[in-house]
Amino acid sequence: MNVGDVVGRADALLKKYEKYTVEDDKKDKEKSNDRFMDAYTEMVDRVNELNLKSEGISQEKNRAVKAAQNAELRREKGLLLTEELPKLEKLVKKGKKVRQVKEGIEAVPDGVHTQRKPYGRMVADVGKGKGKQEIIIDATQRDMRMDNDANYYTHTDATKQFRQARKLGTAEWEDAKRKQDKALDSIEKGIGTLKGIGEAMGESLNQQDIVLDTIDEKMNKVTEQLKTNNMKLKGVLTQMRSSRNFCLDVVLICIILGLGLYLFELFKKK
Repeated sequence: MNVGDVVGRADALLKKYEKYTVEDDKKDKEKSNDRFMDAYTEMVDRVNELNLKSEGISQEKNRAVKAAQNAELRREKGLLLTEELPKLEKLVKKGKKVRQVKEGIEAVPDGVHTQRKPYGRMVADVGKGKGKQEIIIDATQRDMRMDNDANYYTHTDATKQFRQARKLGTAEWEDAKRKQDKALDSIEKGIGTLKGIGEAMGESLNQQDIVLDTIDEKMNKVTEQLKTNNMKLKGVLTQMRSSRNFCLDVVLICIILGLGLYLFELFKKK
């Protein structure tokens, strides 16, 4: 089992048991009557979480795990920029953008954007003239409700049950793990089969290359032999033509001599 399989299994287990988390319920209980302050506080928390997560990812040495975590970080950044930030803008004032908040989210390193902008206090101006206000989001400022509430970081029964299940391994946990192992084994067999097919195809292509090279060599030899035979045939034809011309010349000479002898005998009798 490689690192990618481990990451996939961990993500599947986290999705399966995320119903036991109670962070959203706590946040809903602690909301005040000021909608903007609630959205503001939630945005600060999420930006801080992204920066902490980015620092943890930067210390990861395994490239596969680092790439998977950076992809998840980019997804969370996109969610903040496309969904949560517009909500905050509407609560501040129509037609105005919380530019510094957006820059702070975009400045979180995610493995793609190499240049990291300094992250600290973020200020956005809202309104005009005397009614102008400043919205400040400071990543270094602690959330006071975490300090005032002693039970903020304590486990609930559901989270304790989840941690205990992870440590001891319940029947449900083991059953899910067994199913995942079976699925991963099937995938591994399929990949092995594909690998074997690819290797066989590669060997077949290599053999075909050898056969084609042999055919090319034989064709070259045949071509050379044909050229040689053509040259020999041309020489033979030239010799035959020369012999034929010589024979014709001899015959013509004989005929001329015969005519001369006939005429000589004819004039001699007279």
